Amino acid sequence: MADKKIISNIISAQPKIWNQLQKIHVSKQIGSAYFFSGPAGCGKEGIALQFAQLLNCEDQGGDSCMVCSSCKRFLSLQHENLKLIFPLPVQKSPPDKIEGFVGTKDLDNITNSIASKSKDPFYKIKIPKATRIPIQSIRLLRKSLYLRKEKTGRQVVIVFDSHLLSEGQGESGNAFLKLLEEPPEQTTIILVSDHSELLLPTIVSRCQIIRFPKLADEYVNNWLKKKGVQNEALALLTSLSRGNIHQANFISSQSLDDLVMLIEDLIKMISQNKPNEWRSFIQMYSKIATQDYIKLSFHFYLLKIWFHSANRLMKNLDDILHKTSLKPGMLQVIKKYPTADFYSITLQLEEVLRAKSRNRYMPLVLINFLINTQKYLNQ
Repeated sequence: MADKKIISNIISAQPKIWNQLQKIHVSKQIGSAYFFSGPAGCGKEGIALQFAQLLNCEDQGGDSCMVCSSCKRFLSLQHENLKLIFPLPVQKSPPDKIEGFVGTKDLDNITNSIASKSKDPFYKIKIPKATRIPIQSIRLLRKSLYLRKEKTGRQVVIVFDSHLLSEGQGESGNAFLKLLEEPPEQTTIILVSDHSELLLPTIVSRCQIIRFPKLADEYVNNWLKKKGVQNEALALLTSLSRGNIHQANFISSQSLDDLVMLIEDLIKMISQNKPNEWRSFIQMYSKIATQDYIKLSFHFYLLKIWFHSANRLMKNLDDILHKTSLKPGMLQVIKKYPTADFYSITLQLEEVLRAKSRNRYMPLVLINFLINTQKYLNQ
């Protein structure tokens, strides 16, 4: 169960957004559907949970009282007015039963994940092999909402990773659209997603959109301090996190020296026009793309941040990464390639990841990436 300090922490992550939601609550003009959109790791899910708690608080002031029976049940995410929807493994089963459509092992994972989420609002629920929000979840949700027994408070449905409603044939999205078109009384639906472009436009059009910015560097810096990160590492880890608390959590668990060495080796490998280096790079990352997409994404994410920062350094714009041990390497590359187009290289890095998601032939994708990188370096 989350304590007051944790709740205060998640609210302080997005003070302007929380102030906006408080005004909605006080005005009593509460909408039937909201879409919380913004970058990954910016606190959208935690703020959605706090808003649901606020809407059901017995005190009905500007903030949740944290002591009423409703707030206490929300703190453990066990409130009867809270419905959580998130991606689950797809299994063949009767459409109206939880048994069969969620296996025993998955049920244990769900229970443990919800318990972890109640203790840490930044915790990301990820059930193994869950790639979409199955239509069974939506059917069970509709049934529970329309057959509601409790008449006190406000039902709140929160859909994490809501863009996955559109996966497959989009049947879950179409079923959910019917719920948005005829929502039950005293019900608020909150869709949460990092990828607004993947949601059905008809779903988005029926929601009030609340856009979340990435977390401030100061917030991430303080969060890392509380985790015990040493002062000499704060600037580098804060910069590499780029306002994403999930990224900050992952990076802070890595060896700082290994991270710096990895970035410098990658830059050296792709910036030099050496056939042996290129061959090694293509073989290694074609294999990684097949076996460990998360690792591929992380390495290319690091490259993207480095080139973004180098581009700002070339243009005499401030960047927190310029205060780290990576700056000398950037200056060397800028000196060697004074007319380089670093921005276009960051776009090439994004294209590699898109190509993998589209099942392109990765050796050819990586060859084109290296050729284009040389072109933009020697522009």
